[in-house]
Amino acid sequence: MWAVVRSLSLSIAASAVPALVRPGLPVPRGVGAIGDSYTDEYRFYEPDRATALSWVELLSLARGLNFGPFSMEDLGPPRHRGFAFNWARSGATSDDGIAEGQHTGLASQIASGEVDLAYVFLGGNDFIEALDPDRSWSPATMAGIASRAGENLERIVGTLLDASPSARVIVATVPGLRGLPEIRDRLALGLIDRGRLDAASQALRRFNAGLRGLVRRSARVGLADLELEARVAEAVLPRFVRVGGRWIDRQEPGNGPGHLFLADGRHVGTVGQGLIAQRFVRSAFVQFGLGIRPLSHREIVALAGSTAPMAEVEPALAAGGS
Repeated sequence: MWAVVRSLSLSIAASAVPALVRPGLPVPRGVGAIGDSYTDEYRFYEPDRATALSWVELLSLARGLNFGPFSMEDLGPPRHRGFAFNWARSGATSDDGIAEGQHTGLASQIASGEVDLAYVFLGGNDFIEALDPDRSWSPATMAGIASRAGENLERIVGTLLDASPSARVIVATVPGLRGLPEIRDRLALGLIDRGRLDAASQALRRFNAGLRGLVRRSARVGLADLELEARVAEAVLPRFVRVGGRWIDRQEPGNGPGHLFLADGRHVGTVGQGLIAQRFVRSAFVQFGLGIRPLSHREIVALAGSTAPMAEVEPALAAGGS
């Protein structure tokens, strides 16, 4: 119950943000990102993600945020193609983020003065991979995964902060595993052991609690609590959520704009990514006073309609009403 009250209070406060963001407030010189497939540019991943836009792509397109020069040429591991300040790589775990140098690559751009705001949204794959039936597990091994992922995130954030005294970092919590259609379907088919999923979910909660503690210890680290918002939304609106005048299906995946999740059952489409972008922007304002105007729900829905496969757009808009 307290989570619901807290989330509603935060939502009421956040609704005032667009009116408070006014001309003259500082904006970030350059924005960097560390993460996995939720942050990596969607356009390069056929067949499903390429029908949508990631939060990085949305904020570059709709708000002109500087994520660095865009390249269609391979920038070298782990970057591949895309924006120069976006170090996220599809499939990355927190171990991968360290091993591949996502943090040191972005830290060098912070140290050079190119980037002054960084987003870190990483760790979900650590727990998804723990559900692999070919991997042994116990409550102790799941706890170990949470501890290691937490240590990795602390190292990543510390490296970014050490790169410049003016650096600011926003860390995102990871929404629960049961919210993914892919996980729900595998559980229903008996492909995931329920005890394993319970233990992984508990470990993920421990990981997220550690991230919240990390934020409390530093005035230069902000929080985008995606896990709390997703948990409350799932409890209050388990099947459909209304965004920008349209009903969005939370459970049935599909590549049209009327679905929260893409057809792969793991990644959110443009609407979901727009809500992530909205939260990241609001966190930047509330915690650091940065004047990036949040995306409105109607903007998000319009962008979703412009990128989704046209065969799926008209039925979704018709079902959504005005």
